[in-house]
Amino acid sequence: MIGAAIAFYGKPKFAKKAKLSGGEVFKYLKPPYIIVANHASFADVGGIIMSLYPTCASFVISVTQMMQWPSGIKYMGMLPKKQFTVDTSLVRDIKYVLSKGRPVVIYPEGKLSVVGTPNIIKPAIAKLVKLLKVPLVTVRFNGNYLYSPRWTKLTRKVPVRMDVKLAVSQEEVDTITAAEIYNRIVANLACDDYSYQKENGIEIDDPQLVEGLEGILYKCPECGEEFAMTAHGNELKCSKCGMTVCQNKLGELEGGKFNKVTDWYNWQAKCVADELSSDDYLLEEQFRAEKLVGKKYVDMGAATLTHDKGGITVCFGGNSVHYKAGALYTLSFNNDYVYLPTSEAVYRFRRLADLGCTTKLNLAVEQQTLLIEQSK
Repeated sequence: MIGAAIAFYGKPKFAKKAKLSGGEVFKYLKPPYIIVANHASFADVGGIIMSLYPTCASFVISVTQMMQWPSGIKYMGMLPKKQFTVDTSLVRDIKYVLSKGRPVVIYPEGKLSVVGTPNIIKPAIAKLVKLLKVPLVTVRFNGNYLYSPRWTKLTRKVPVRMDVKLAVSQEEVDTITAAEIYNRIVANLACDDYSYQKENGIEIDDPQLVEGLEGILYKCPECGEEFAMTAHGNELKCSKCGMTVCQNKLGELEGGKFNKVTDWYNWQAKCVADELSSDDYLLEEQFRAEKLVGKKYVDMGAATLTHDKGGITVCFGGNSVHYKAGALYTLSFNNDYVYLPTSEAVYRFRRLADLGCTTKLNLAVEQQTLLIEQSK
């Protein structure tokens, strides 16, 4: 079964495109232990599997990913979970795996990196480590986002590096606080793939270099228009004012107000935070609702999704789903879909217009949660 895991998610990811280095620490560690890693593409799954060999770990994964894989993958010890929800049965399953002397891999961000830097990591992961009373290993990947950014289906030839650390030893897990464990996790997983690219002189020569990135960088920094950005080759262009930005082979943006993708994205977050401060704030978009039934998504009809001061409300086919403000601290999304779990089901909502609206909705949820936490 370990061989099957390597064949499915190991060698295919690194044989031709990515060059993996690091991970030697695993040779000297004896399980059980918890591994927490940053998550920027699914190459990191293959990287961990190959570095642990011949030890086989169980990965905590989302149910939306589980249904996309061959049925045999479940026998490799995957632990499915609804994203951004509390699941006490998962803790029981993790305890069982650890009791059998196997590592468990957790991605505390809960989703793929948006712009090559860490997403929100909640302190609950540190409390889980304290509860489980086993050593903690952190694995930071650099280059993983560059290898396969979330906004494209293409992969690039990029050196992917692992930084593996024993973050909390068996002796420490009982003596240090959850807050200290959390601080170590955040510090050890801190990364910026565009900085990594520039510092290491990694050139990416791709004829479709930024195609898809307009779904993440959706707001024009020049005229402020939303959902008007277009992409072709290495060029991002605003269809309203004509502002044009090019990305060079080292990942730098040329010709605009921002020379880094992360700076542009962070500016968008600030713009959304400013909108949220308005009393009449409202974000409304049209989607197509789909419900996960077995291994397939079933169409549930047209949906109207609104985000306001009260949170998220989605109305579709005579049904409605509501998440009060702060109930979700982030969203699982890509350029075309938003995934929303409930206690009974998992829904996904396919956008019908406005490429970039899913990114803005994610930013709105995150910024709203941040404002709520700051007001406490």
